[in-house]
Amino acid sequence: MFLGKIIIIAIACASLSGCLKPPRQAAIDFEVPETGVYGQVTGAVTESSWVYAYQSEERGFRGPADFAVRVENDGHYILDLLPGRWFLLARSRQQGPLSGRPQAGDAWAIFPDNPLVLQSEQAKRIDFNLRQTAPRPLLRSMNQGETGFAGRVLGPDRLPAAGAFALAYRDRNFRRMPDFSSAAADADGRFLLFVDGPGRYCLLARQGIRGQPRQGELYGQLGEEEAACREVEKGQLLEIGEFHLQPYMR
Repeated sequence: MFLGKIIIIAIACASLSGCLKPPRQAAIDFEVPETGVYGQVTGAVTESSWVYAYQSEERGFRGPADFAVRVENDGHYILDLLPGRWFLLARSRQQGPLSGRPQAGDAWAIFPDNPLVLQSEQAKRIDFNLRQTAPRPLLRSMNQGETGFAGRVLGPDRLPAAGAFALAYRDRNFRRMPDFSSAAADADGRFLLFVDGPGRYCLLARQGIRGQPRQGELYGQLGEEEAACREVEKGQLLEIGEFHLQPYMR
C-alpha cells in the first residue's frame, strides 16, 4: 500500500501575554497511511505498546483486534485500515498475551470519539495518552447480556463524558469494588451496563473503575440515598437517564 510523507509542525509559544516572541518549531517527519490512522502515543509507553482497531465493541475490546500495530520507540505509529467504522484504543502490556483482560501494570487509552468513520483514501491523526489500569479488571459483563441499564454520562459542561464508566453495586456501599462495570461511554456519552440477573442495583459513573476517586476526577451518583438505586427485571434493559458528573472533591 502506498505511503505518503507529511511534515507535522509543532509550534510552541511560551508567553503569558501571547505570541510576542518568534515561536519555536519542531519538525516531526513520518509516513501516513493512504487509508487509516496515525499519530503519537504518550504516557506509559513501553516496548509492548500497541494501537488496536476493532470493528465492534460488543466484546468490550477483550479479544484479538481486527487490526493492530506496535508503537515505535519514539511513540509514533501508523495503522493501515479499510474504509469503514472503527473503534480505536491503545494499550501497553507488561506481560502475558497481547489481547485479553487487563493485567497488573497495563496501561491503556480509548479514543474518546469512537467510532471513527473512515472513507477511502482518508488518513486521520489520532493521539493517545496511556494511563495505568488497576491490577485486575472489574468488568464482569461488559457489553454482553440481556439484563442491565442504559443511559448517558454528562460532564459539568453538560457535554458527553466520553470514556467514563457506569458502575453497578448490589448495595449503597460505593467505597468498595463495584460488582459490574460498563464499557467506556461512547462519543455521545451513551453506555450499556449489563448485570448477571434481576434485582436492585445502586449506580454511579466516574472516569476510573477501581479504588477511591482521585481529586478532580469526574464522578456522580444517579441520586442521593435510595434514589441512587434501581430495580431491573430479568431480560430488561432499563433506561435510567443521565449521570451528571462533577470533579470529585475529597
